[in-house]
Amino acid sequence: MQRFFARIVGEEALFSSSEAHHLLDVMRLGEGDFFEVAAEGEVYLAKLISRNPLKVHLEKKLEENNELKSGLLLGFSLLKGGHDEFVLLKGTELGVKGFYPFISERTIIKLDPKEKEKRLERFKKIVEEGAKQSKRTVVPFVSPIQNYKELLLTQADVRLIAYENDKENIVSLRKAFASVPENGSLLALVGPEGGFSADEVSLATNQGFVSVGLGKRILRAETASIYLASAFSYAKEGQ
Repeated sequence: MQRFFARIVGEEALFSSSEAHHLLDVMRLGEGDFFEVAAEGEVYLAKLISRNPLKVHLEKKLEENNELKSGLLLGFSLLKGGHDEFVLLKGTELGVKGFYPFISERTIIKLDPKEKEKRLERFKKIVEEGAKQSKRTVVPFVSPIQNYKELLLTQADVRLIAYENDKENIVSLRKAFASVPENGSLLALVGPEGGFSADEVSLATNQGFVSVGLGKRILRAETASIYLASAFSYAKEGQ
C-alpha cells in the first residue's frame, strides 16, 4: 500500500505541497482510496475523502515500527558522479537516522552557498523518496552541507571515523557497535574518493573520535558508507 508522510494536527493529516502533488497528481488516488500516512514515527491507515480540497480520514493507527532503536548518523563526503545520492538512497533503505554531507580536504566537488542549498534540497527529496519506498516510519534528517571542522562538533554517544591506517588505535566495527547504548546514537564519518588526510584523522581523534576499519579490502567511498550502514543495521536490527 502506498505510503505518504504528513503532520498530524488533532485528527487531521496535513501534507506538504510536494506530498499532496504526489498523492493527487502522480499516484492519482481517488476519493475512497486507502493508503498509509506516516507521521512522527506513527503509521495510520487513511482514506481519501476529498481531492479538492484535500481531505483525509485517519481510519486507525497501525502497529508498525520499522526504525532501529539505536540511530546511525552518517557523515559522508560529497562525491562526484552522483555517488553521494546513491549513499543517501541506500542509506535510507538501510535505516540511517540522519545524514551529514561534508566537504573535506580531498573532496573533489566544491560548491558556492547557492549550489549547496540547491544540492541540499535535492538530497532531502531523495531521502523522502527512499523513506516511502522502504516503508520507513520517519524521514531521515539531512544536515546542511558543512566543512569538515564544523562536522567534528556534532555530538553522539559514540563517534567513529573510517580510517584503516591508524594501526595502533583502530577498533573493530563489532566492538564499536557494541558500545552504542540502546536508544543511543552513533556518528560515523566516511571520507571522499581520496580518503581522509592524516591531519584530518588527528583532528578527529583529538576530539574523541575512534578509528575503525572496514575490512581487509579497500572500498570505494560510496561502498564504504553502504557497508557501514549495512553492518550497523545487521548488528542492531534485533534490538
